[in-house]
Amino acid sequence: MLAAGAKVTNPRSGTEFELLDIQDDGFVLRNTMEGPSRAPDFAEHFHVGWHEDFKILSGEARYRLDGQEGTANAGDTVALPERMKHVHPMSVSPEPMVMEHHAKVTGYGPEAVRDTLGFFFTMFEWDAEGKIALDKLGLPNNPMQFAAAGRVLGKAGGYDARLPKGAADFASATVGRLAEMLGYSVIDPKWR
Repeated sequence: MLAAGAKVTNPRSGTEFELLDIQDDGFVLRNTMEGPSRAPDFAEHFHVGWHEDFKILSGEARYRLDGQEGTANAGDTVALPERMKHVHPMSVSPEPMVMEHHAKVTGYGPEAVRDTLGFFFTMFEWDAEGKIALDKLGLPNNPMQFAAAGRVLGKAGGYDARLPKGAADFASATVGRLAEMLGYSVIDPKWR
């Protein structure tokens, strides 16, 4: 269940995520990276109706915002506003990096927060257990699961940066809806 204290580790990056707080309009995650990140936790993306802040508690990070690389150190806060393509901060330090991920969601119901977190907790867990094949960006290889993922994330205002928003919305409304109707699920019931 998605509640404070829920934890999952991304097997690709090694990042441990701990849910510190979840509300209808946002959440706080603590992300712990034991050394330099092996891969981004999330592919480059953008949000509509989401604003994210990352408070670097220890270590050093690099991130990308609107195509520009940036760095941050302990004590810094990285703001990733809505509608700007970005890659979340990743550790570049040999010692552990810890950060708090604060997300504020406007214009979407409580399912946006729960579905987004539920999707990523599911993907990380299923990947670790060998239950799903993911591409190099951490998204489902199976076309119908990929479409279901696009539907879940798009309904919550999250978009893969490789597609224009209009194309993603069209794909979500057609192929994503079909995947949903056929029973493809990308959120384990335990993470609802």
